[in-house]
Amino acid sequence: MTLPEATITIERVAYGGAGIGRLQDGRVCFVHGTLPGERALVRVVKSKKNLVEADLVKLLEASPRRVAPKCPVFGECGGCTYQHADYALQLEIKTAQVAELLRRVGGISDVEVRPMLPSPEQWNYRNRLSVHTDRGKVGFYHRKSHQLVDVAECSIASEEVNQLLTELRKKPPHHSGRLNLREAGAARGFTQVNSSAAHLLADAVSELVGGSDFLIDAYCGSGFFSKRLLPHFNRIHGIEWSEGAVRTAKETATEKETYVAGSVEAHLSQALQTGAASQTTLLLDPPSEGLSPDAMRAILENPPARVVYVSCDPATFARDAKKLSALYSIGRVQPVDMFPQTAEIELAAVFVLKAQK
Repeated sequence: MTLPEATITIERVAYGGAGIGRLQDGRVCFVHGTLPGERALVRVVKSKKNLVEADLVKLLEASPRRVAPKCPVFGECGGCTYQHADYALQLEIKTAQVAELLRRVGGISDVEVRPMLPSPEQWNYRNRLSVHTDRGKVGFYHRKSHQLVDVAECSIASEEVNQLLTELRKKPPHHSGRLNLREAGAARGFTQVNSSAAHLLADAVSELVGGSDFLIDAYCGSGFFSKRLLPHFNRIHGIEWSEGAVRTAKETATEKETYVAGSVEAHLSQALQTGAASQTTLLLDPPSEGLSPDAMRAILENPPARVVYVSCDPATFARDAKKLSALYSIGRVQPVDMFPQTAEIELAAVFVLKAQK
C-alpha cells in the first residue's frame, strides 16, 4: 500500500521538534526535520481525525537558516533534534515554544517570556551521557524506536565522555541495559549536565529569588542553588530524596543551612509552616513530571510570599503554573539553553503571591 504524499509549508516548530504545517483538508501535519518557512514534500505515516504525522520526503524550499548537521547519524539518533538549524534559530524556536505551552496548556498569555539565554558551548558540552547496550552492541536509541543507532562519537558529549565511549565500544558488554558515562570530576547523583551553562541558570535563579528571611529549597540535590543563595537569606532549609546528595550538602553546610532526606511530599507542609509566610521563599526544581498533587496542595494550603520554579519540562511547568495562578501572579519566565541541539528546555520563573482580599 502506497502511503499518501502531500506538499506543505511549515509554519512553526512544536515542542519536541516537529515542524507544523497544514494539509489541504485543513488537518495539522507534524513532520520532523523541518524549519519554519520551508516547503516540503511529506509522506503521511499516521493519520487521525484532526492531525497527521508525516516523514520528510524532500525539501522543495529550504530555510536560509538551515545548516549542515554535524553528526552523521542526525535524524536517526534520538538525542539531537535541531542540528539542522542555526543556533540563533534554535533559541528563537525554544523561546516561542515556552510561550506557546504557557498559553495552550496553562491558559497564561500575559507573561513575559524572556529570550532564551544561549549556552556558552553549543557542542561537546555534556559531562555525562547514557548509552544503551544490546548483546555486544553499543549505541543510542533511534528517534522512532528502541533500535540501537551506532554512534562512534557524540557531537554534544565532552572529549572525556567520548573517550569513555570509544573504550566501551572496544570492549562492549554482552548484556542489554543502560550505562552512564561521566567525566571523572562529575559528581554522582543529580548534577547539571552542561557545566558551561549551569552558572547562567544559577544567575537567573538568584535574580528571581530576591531575598527574604527563609528559603525552602525543595528538590535541593546537593545544594546547587542553596550554596549560591546563602547571601540572600538568613535561613535555608533543603529537602531532597537522595540521602547521598544530602550528605554532600551537609559536608559544607553553614549554621544557616539545614538539609533533610526524604520526599518533598512528606516534608514540605511542615517546612512552609516553620517561618512567616511573608518572609518565606520557596524554590522548586522538580523532575520532568513536575509537581505531584500532594506537593501542589502543600503550597496552596500554606502559600509562601514567593515561589521560584525551575523546570526541565515546559509542558508540566505550564500545567503547574495554571494551578499556582489561583493564588499567584507569574512575574517572568527566563529560559536557559542547557541542552543545545536538542529539544530539551530548561527555564526559571517567579510567582508572587497575590494581595489577599
